[in-house]
Amino acid sequence: MKTLTQAFAKTAAVIEKTVQTTVQEVSGPKALLDYELLHQIGSAGPGLAWKLYSAKARDATRLHQYPTVCVWVLDKKVLAEARARAGLSKIVEDSFFDLIRADAARLVRLRHPGVVHVVQALDENKNAMTMVTEPLFASVANAIGKVENVTNVPNDLEGIVRALLSFS
Repeated sequence: MKTLTQAFAKTAAVIEKTVQTTVQEVSGPKALLDYELLHQIGSAGPGLAWKLYSAKARDATRLHQYPTVCVWVLDKKVLAEARARAGLSKIVEDSFFDLIRADAARLVRLRHPGVVHVVQALDENKNAMTMVTEPLFASVANAIGKVENVTNVPNDLEGIVRALLSFS
C-alpha cells in the first residue's frame, strides 16, 4: 500500500511540474505576466543583449516598492539567429546563457546602495529570460552613446548622448 501511495505522489508531482512548465511556455516568463511594459529605455549587458523596459505592475491593488520598475528582457530566439548568422556553435550560445545566469545570480546577492536593486530574480523559459530591477534611466553604455539595440532612443537619453559628443 505504501509503494502505491508513493507512486501516486510521484506521478502527481510529475504532472504538476509538466503543467507548470507548459503554462510558463505559453504565457511567458513571470515578469511579463506581472508587469505591463511601457516603452524601451535602453539596453545593457554583454553585447547589449538585454533590452530594458520601463514597466508598471499589472496588479494595482497590491502595494509595490516601486510604482515603476525596469524589466530586463533577453530574447533567446534573436540571439540564436545572430549566432547562426555568425557561424558560431550552439556551445557558444549556451556558454553565453550560463554567463547571463551567473551574473544575474550574483546581482541578486549583492546588497549595496550603489548597485541596482533586483525586485524579481531571473526567470526564463525557452524563448526569453527576464529580470525586474528598480527603475533605471539607461545603462552606462547607453549613456555614453552606445544605443544600437534601442529601437526608439528616449529624448532624455538622446540629449545626454549629444551633450557627451559635444564635449569630445
